[in-house]
Amino acid sequence: MTLGELRPDEAAEPAEFVDMLRQLKDRSRLTYRQLEQRAAAAGDVLARSTAADVVRRSTLPRPEVVAAFVRACGAEDQVEAWLRARHRLAAGPYASMSSAPGDAPAGGTAPDHQPAENTAPSLAPVAGRSTAARPRWFARPAPLALLVVGALLAALGVGVWMQRPDDEQRAAQLTGPTAATGVGPSTTPAGSANPSIGPRARLSQIRLARSPQLCVTEGRDRTGQYPTEIAVQRPCADATPPDTYLEPAADGLYFIKWHHPVHGTGCLTIRGDDPGRNLLEPVTGCLKTNWSQLFRFEPTGSAPASYRIRPARTDLCVGLRDDDIEVSAEAFVEPCTNGADQVFLVDELPGR
Repeated sequence: MTLGELRPDEAAEPAEFVDMLRQLKDRSRLTYRQLEQRAAAAGDVLARSTAADVVRRSTLPRPEVVAAFVRACGAEDQVEAWLRARHRLAAGPYASMSSAPGDAPAGGTAPDHQPAENTAPSLAPVAGRSTAARPRWFARPAPLALLVVGALLAALGVGVWMQRPDDEQRAAQLTGPTAATGVGPSTTPAGSANPSIGPRARLSQIRLARSPQLCVTEGRDRTGQYPTEIAVQRPCADATPPDTYLEPAADGLYFIKWHHPVHGTGCLTIRGDDPGRNLLEPVTGCLKTNWSQLFRFEPTGSAPASYRIRPARTDLCVGLRDDDIEVSAEAFVEPCTNGADQVFLVDELPGR
């Protein structure tokens, strides 16, 4: 495949570069699923959700994503031209504002000499974004004893919810005003890093409005790229454990807490890193200053108790990855589309 009129070397800004990638995809006439399959056949990793994110953002994708995307579109012989163009833009005046989260290796300097970014969902710019790292599972090498225990539990099919020692410190650094909600650190005091189910929490059930027999509950990433527990849709009859609680945090924001008889209590948290960027995972460290754990429920008006679930500090919505209707489809933070996959029914259940 030839580039034809597409000349990435002439892109004057990241948005123009991304628009050319969008045109490249359109010319290929391939679906996102086909791009994912072609990338896998070439030995690349390009989830269809990542491919979709590439063309709807205005910031530079990571170099390996650009390479995989261009190859999957059939322009294998032009990969170097695209990478040179990306490097030029990343090294220029747009570097500090357009580099994609995840470009930086852990503990090092980002490619193209860009400062490493963090944290909140990457699909839209967020006012007051911090450079603090997001709490993650298994983010650091665990002591040998924990690894042994983890291996034994894994052999028994049991997951582990872990809290890093610096979760509280890092989450407390997520400061700055909230453009979407007007909430800032002054109105969201620090919560407990050792979560429990508070007296104001309500045992609840979160269902898909279009498929009310399916509930948001614990599952795994079907691609296998992120190996620990995340939020997925599954039949409500099989949705417990864990039990789901909605606990008020501050100013109309809520924690979505899962309580499991084995793993304990964890707050659903938006992943900010690859693999699994923008998936929701339970983290045993809940803080009212950690914006990636706070959600607001926006009534849709389409049905009683129907809501869009909106992460704090963003204009994004919780939906299903690739608008998938299959059982075990992953919950995913993405731009709001008014799609049926972003409308949820929230039922309060008998209990405390």
